[in-house]
Amino acid sequence: MTGSGQPSPVARLRDAVFGASRADIALQTGIVLIAWVWFAVNVQGPVGSPVLGWVPNLCSAALAGAALWTVGTGPRVNPAAARFWRYMGAGTLLVGVGSVVRGIQAINEPRGSIGPVDGAIYLVAVLLEGWALLRLPLGLERGRRRVTFLLDACTVVVAGGLFLWQFWLRPSLERDSGNQAAFVTGLVTLVVSMLALFAIVKVALTGTSTVDKAALQWFGLAIVVGALASAPEALLPPGAPSPSQLAVPLSCLFAVFAARLERRGRTAPDPAVTGGRRRPFSVMPYVAVAASNVLLLFVMSSDDPGERLGAAVGVVILAVLVIARQMLTFQDNTRLVARLDAGMVELGDRERRFRSLVQNASDLITVTDADGVLTYVSPGATRLLGLPAEQWPGRPAADMLYVDDVDLVLTAYQRVIDDPGAPAVFQARLAHADGSWRWAEITMANLLHDPGVAGIVCNSRDITDARDFQQRLSHQASHDALTDLANRSLFGERVSEALAAGPPERLRVLLIDLNEFKTVNDTLGHAVGDALLIAAANRLRGAVRRADTVARLGGDEFAVLLEHADDEAALAVIARIAAAFEEPVHVDGHRLRLAASIGVALGTVAATPQELLRRADVAMYAAKADRDGPRIRHVDYAAPLDVQVQARATLERDLRTGIDEERFSVVYQPIVALAGVAAALDPGTDPGAAPAVVPVMVEALVRWEHPDLGTVSPGDFIPVAEASGLIVPLGRWILAQTCRQAVRWHQLYGDAAPRMSVNVSARQLQEADFAAEVARLLAASGLAPHRLTVEITETATLHPSCVQSVHALRALGVRISLDDFGTGHSSLSTLQTCPVDEIKLDRAFTGTCTAPDGRTVAAAVIQMARALRLDAVAEGIETPAQAQRLRELGYPHGQGYHFAKPQPAEAIDALLAAGTPTVAAH
Repeated sequence: MTGSGQPSPVARLRDAVFGASRADIALQTGIVLIAWVWFAVNVQGPVGSPVLGWVPNLCSAALAGAALWTVGTGPRVNPAAARFWRYMGAGTLLVGVGSVVRGIQAINEPRGSIGPVDGAIYLVAVLLEGWALLRLPLGLERGRRRVTFLLDACTVVVAGGLFLWQFWLRPSLERDSGNQAAFVTGLVTLVVSMLALFAIVKVALTGTSTVDKAALQWFGLAIVVGALASAPEALLPPGAPSPSQLAVPLSCLFAVFAARLERRGRTAPDPAVTGGRRRPFSVMPYVAVAASNVLLLFVMSSDDPGERLGAAVGVVILAVLVIARQMLTFQDNTRLVARLDAGMVELGDRERRFRSLVQNASDLITVTDADGVLTYVSPGATRLLGLPAEQWPGRPAADMLYVDDVDLVLTAYQRVIDDPGAPAVFQARLAHADGSWRWAEITMANLLHDPGVAGIVCNSRDITDARDFQQRLSHQASHDALTDLANRSLFGERVSEALAAGPPERLRVLLIDLNEFKTVNDTLGHAVGDALLIAAANRLRGAVRRADTVARLGGDEFAVLLEHADDEAALAVIARIAAAFEEPVHVDGHRLRLAASIGVALGTVAATPQELLRRADVAMYAAKADRDGPRIRHVDYAAPLDVQVQARATLERDLRTGIDEERFSVVYQPIVALAGVAAALDPGTDPGAAPAVVPVMVEALVRWEHPDLGTVSPGDFIPVAEASGLIVPLGRWILAQTCRQAVRWHQLYGDAAPRMSVNVSARQLQEADFAAEVARLLAASGLAPHRLTVEITETATLHPSCVQSVHALRALGVRISLDDFGTGHSSLSTLQTCPVDEIKLDRAFTGTCTAPDGRTVAAAVIQMARALRLDAVAEGIETPAQAQRLRELGYPHGQGYHFAKPQPAEAIDALLAAGTPTVAAH
């Protein structure tokens, strides 16, 4: 390339001459015509300078050499072929140089023979071309094949050399006896001729995997023409031009043909990566030996002993080559017979193994003819069809099929008949002798063209168990494992299909949640809980219509899809569900009644399965919030319900922010000794006056001042905190605050300081590290464990994890108080299983303690507390009469608005500073 990006002049000339225009062939043909015309004009006598007769040789050799060299430098030629063509191009160029030398010699000797200089040049050219031929890959990968080829090639070359010696070189040497130049010329001609013969033999015996075969044949013809150039020289009259002036341009034209064929032919594969192949059989060695024997018979009649000796020596050499070749052939035949015997033994073993496999295979293998009649049935028929294989040949193959699948199999049969190269794979049912059927995977192939089979082959594999297993897996993937109801995924698909198929306004989704199921699970165990879920699922199945879908979404949450149902139909289903749930469930000796909250969502045009479930979920939570309603209560979704849900979500978000920013405060309600306020309860005291008290204990209560809503009632945010889990960090903060406050009071007032009582929810107690967290807070604040009382509800004691935490707290020395005693579940059993130091009488029983007949729960509770040696606190004391009655019943402590409301720590400081507690702190 030039600096401007254009091809260089040399490259443009090369493309113009050796490109697609065929200018090289036209030019070379012109040179041949010129040379032949010159020879014809000068054959009877010189007309011009003898030098001019050698100019076409030079030009043609230069053009052919360049063409061959260009092929060797092409990008598409593999390395071995490139080397071959470069060597041939160099040899051809040397022929042109030799022609120049002969032209110079022709000035002094117009009809001179080959001299030492040009003879040496021609010899180098011959050696280059011979080296290229020797290095050309044979395409034979094993050593024995190479030796066999060389023996065959040498046989042909020796036979050819024998004929050249007998009919050309020997007579020429006898005629020019003593002429050294003639001897050199004859020797070079013989070597070149034998090389050319070797090239021809090489192509004939092995072909070529490196060089284009046609190109190599044309170049071999070029070598033969060049080698025989001097043969007719003795037949020409004195003074005639050299026959080389005819042969060399023609030989170069053939070389150009070879170059063009190689350039335009396929890119030969690299012999380094070309797999070996068996070389073709050729009769050339045998023809050569036969011709040599004929020559020997011809020479035996000669009177010249040397002539007879030369022919005999040549024939002997051929005999040695043939014997060596035959010995190799015998060895190859011996190995071939051995391999054939081993192959026959292996074939027999394979046949026996195949027969054994077919006879013992569990698959059913059948062969039918073109008319569908069975010609072979394997023994697998006994297991798969219940009849022995001998009873099937001659019967139609359709007899094996389940009647509903006959058309399917016939379609596949016709398909393999029409397209024999494409086997058919399908599944069909086969009829068993006992009247049942088995699923089979059938592979059908057309082997009518195979004489050994001549039929349609079917391999039938029993997949009945696999299909059953697959169907079970599919069922399990779309159904709940416990209740066998549809799961959430399948329910969503059914809702999507129903929305797409019919009017959405006639579609309803019921979301059903079992109330208090967690309590059953925790108190009676998961086995009872699972049985309750199964009973609920069965009753839901019986309450809905046949076309409705019942699903278990998870836990104790069920869903029902009602299609083509108006309000009346939906209410009828809900009524049947309520009636079914009214019947008690008897499980493991327990008599349980189902209670449920039902949310109803109506389909709309823009609804999606997710949106319908969300709306039903909102309605269900609204029904659950109605704790005063019936056992089975339902709520229809309405837009205002979303407002409540949004408000709850907003409250939860603000609650999280409030915890992070510590926007809460703690107030304390005094717990007093009832005996210490006796003077305030004398008849001369104003009944409406609140007694002046000093607390012996205080109950810590949390307050939240919302930046926008103001004071938020604990009844509003504590349930949200428990449901969201935020009660855990909030409770941790309350404990830290109260422990520090209790330590401060103890530092100021010593043992007269009140003990601290803190409410703890069941959610906090369920934390595995709750007791460790309390221990850390006590250690960080320096508060003695016995000065802290943890108030728990009876519901919390139903959870095993909560009871474990209570035991751990008791082991620390923390006191345990059972709050709202008498309103929970299994109070007496709780006092036996859960370590409790104190019980707090619920305010509901405090309000009835002044009943005229004296038969009150308050009286019973204090008697039980004395029997169990437990402290007792009466909550919710609102009047002097209640305080007086509870003191008379024996309650040591009381709490309520009659004594003091919850107040900040500073107000408690004022009470503590006003006097000494009436009862010493424990």
